[in-house]
Amino acid sequence: MIAESMKALVKGSSVIRAMFEEGNRLAKIYGAENVYDFSLGNPNVPAPDEVNEAIKNIVDEEESVVLHGYMSNSGFEDVREAIAQSLNKRFDTHFNYTNIVMTVGAAGGLNTILKTIINPGDEVLTFAPFFGEYRNYVSNFGGKLVAVSPDTATFQPKFDEFEKLINKNTKAVIVNNPNNPTGVVYSEDTIKKLAKIMEDKQKELGIEIFLIADEPYRELAYDGVEVPYLTKYYSNTIVGYSYSKSLSLPGERIGYLVIPDEAADSDDMKSA
Repeated sequence: MIAESMKALVKGSSVIRAMFEEGNRLAKIYGAENVYDFSLGNPNVPAPDEVNEAIKNIVDEEESVVLHGYMSNSGFEDVREAIAQSLNKRFDTHFNYTNIVMTVGAAGGLNTILKTIINPGDEVLTFAPFFGEYRNYVSNFGGKLVAVSPDTATFQPKFDEFEKLINKNTKAVIVNNPNNPTGVVYSEDTIKKLAKIMEDKQKELGIEIFLIADEPYRELAYDGVEVPYLTKYYSNTIVGYSYSKSLSLPGERIGYLVIPDEAADSDDMKSA
């Protein structure tokens, strides 16, 4: 018998994954060109040539025992430093390799950070509509996902409702910007309002509330729209990023967490 805790998850298994499998089944019958796949978000844009060439060079030139060997839990220092310097250049931040933890995609990163901060009974807030797997990520570690209802006219946050939902059990808020599934981008003014509410609630309740920025779609913003970098607005921010969308590499599962020194218990988080 499987664990009781898994029975509900199996019964309510991912509709997204189910649709992907159904799409594969139909493609075999009718041909892939006749089936439109709106499920997993596999890119139809190929990875950049530079990425493919870099992978080939690593396979051809790196020593096999290094290429296929274990590394430190946080990843190779030179890779983490390169990511930190790229962030500093683009967003005027001040990170170094110690602030970067390599992860198995953004999903792996979110699960890692939620496991690190959640105690049974803790609540994690997010804004509806949201990526359906958030509920599983939070419940994996005994937490409860609480959703702020959507403003279906604008899909911008309902701040009055958000503020009322924050309580002593609130451990984190997940913000997906740009948002999946709506495509909405939260502006700098919106992020500042969000950060102000969270700062005030931390002081009022005497607790730490983490802001988890889920950013696999960061580069998918158009017409000059800027996506704010959340660590600049709220000190207890953790960023999860993936190259699945920006470099069309979902199968490689390459991502990272950004854990600023200013975040509460940052040293313990980096080691967790």
